[in-house]
Amino acid sequence: MDQTDQDFSTQNITPQLIGQIVDALKNKAFGSVEIYIQNYKVTQITERTITKVASLVESRRASPQNSRKTLTVKHNGQDQELAQEVTGDR
Repeated sequence: MDQTDQDFSTQNITPQLIGQIVDALKNKAFGSVEIYIQNYKVTQITERTITKVASLVESRRASPQNSRKTLTVKHNGQDQELAQEVTGDR
């Protein structure tokens, strides 16, 4: 194994590997970080950033303070309705 392989090994986690993961997580308000491993070595760190658009945020603010959310699920072949009270100050 050369030095780079050792730096990104999952069997001996180095400060360099931790640093790469921390850099991927920094300032991530919405999104995900995926770590790909092959043969005990981190081969890829993928960052996905999600940008929330203003229309979605404002539509949530414009919704009523309290509402009821229902969900229908099948249990033993029969539909069952589940209800949940949703408040505006989540």
